[in-house]
Amino acid sequence: MQALHVLIEESRKLRRASACIRDGKTIHIKLPRHWSKDLKHSVTAELVERLQKKDAKERYLLEQAAQQPTVTISTNAELETWVQQINQETFRVKLGKVQIGYAKYNHLAQVNLRTKTMTVSRYCLNQAPQEALRYLIIHELAHYFESGHGPRFWALVGQHVPDYRLQSKIMKAFHHQAVIHEEKKQAPSAGQGLEPALPATPIKKAGYSSKPSRPPITKPAVVTPSPKNDKTGLIPGFIKQLLLWGER
Repeated sequence: MQALHVLIEESRKLRRASACIRDGKTIHIKLPRHWSKDLKHSVTAELVERLQKKDAKERYLLEQAAQQPTVTISTNAELETWVQQINQETFRVKLGKVQIGYAKYNHLAQVNLRTKTMTVSRYCLNQAPQEALRYLIIHELAHYFESGHGPRFWALVGQHVPDYRLQSKIMKAFHHQAVIHEEKKQAPSAGQGLEPALPATPIKKAGYSSKPSRPPITKPAVVTPSPKNDKTGLIPGFIKQLLLWGER
């Protein structure tokens, strides 16, 4: 297993801990600054252990992806041709527009059932594992019959991709790796100020929410009293006019 560096960031604004793997090499952990040293240590250790296991699982899935033939799709026309071919072999639904999208984190692909438009993230299309990408298209085609992900939906997918669970994981791992490569090209190289991973220590409490912070103390607004000779300082406007007319 490849060793991952750990970068810890503390903030006074945080109330929870969070962690993610960046660039495939660094575990970036964010912690509330007001936590005790022991709590920071135990939470960090658990998050490091959890993400190391996740990273090892993803590397295994990428090895499985490397064993499949690859396919590269660069244009909407190429994608539509490929989708239509799979559609003719499987469900033969009435397709609308087929297009390439730019989703990084949420949807590898999606279907708008109102317009019948299918969108596939471009991060799934460059030298993609063919069997996993075929599963992704079949997954979306099945949504033309079942909008949700219930037993009937997975039965439809399973008719054409018996190992859909494995292919789904391979596709997600491939997509995530493609996003990382793209971000590496755009962002400066990371690696400064990294700390070694802490030894794993079990955490006793579930969740990482801290105690609610005290509300900020607000000072009452300062009201400047009117001068003594001003008889109308705090009097409503219409009464003020009457007093002014009386002084004339």
